[in-house]
Amino acid sequence: MKEANGGWSAESTAQLEKLSKAELIQLVRLYSKLFLAVDAFWYLAVKEIVDEDTATACDLWVWERYSPYEFKRLMSLMNIKGNDLEAFAAASSFSPWFSNLNYRFTREEDNKLTFTVLECPTLQALRREGAGRENTICQQVEPRLFQIIIQSFNPKGKVIPIELPPEASKDSICCRWQFSIEE
Repeated sequence: MKEANGGWSAESTAQLEKLSKAELIQLVRLYSKLFLAVDAFWYLAVKEIVDEDTATACDLWVWERYSPYEFKRLMSLMNIKGNDLEAFAAASSFSPWFSNLNYRFTREEDNKLTFTVLECPTLQALRREGAGRENTICQQVEPRLFQIIIQSFNPKGKVIPIELPPEASKDSICCRWQFSIEE
């Protein structure tokens, strides 16, 4: 707003209520990308300042604490009930991390859900980097991360990697996982 003295000022609120539905969707998508960028930047900072093992340990430490925090709030806000795989897929669809992926959940059996990632910005960035870190990240870190995520949702949750880089086809999928909740 233009001030009487010729300066400019803004109200202390972002005035989200004044944005259109399309603008709100764009803003949420931007924040999801920024969320992923912050995750990557701090990981790379720890890797550069200390080493990759410490960066990985810090990353997993954060996700162990963040995942339950996120699911609790998402489920409350979106009124998602239960702790089965259907509720897990529904809650995940609102996660800023998951929303950066192009993926699909497929129900295989009553207690199994296949998660197929068709596009992954992290994998794309790792491949562009060309240091081969996608093998470490996708084959060692991601299985632990997905185990943290499913168990933060339901302590009886399990994940099994089905298809991971470099074996996963660069043209069809990035990776495939199977989530289950033990009875």
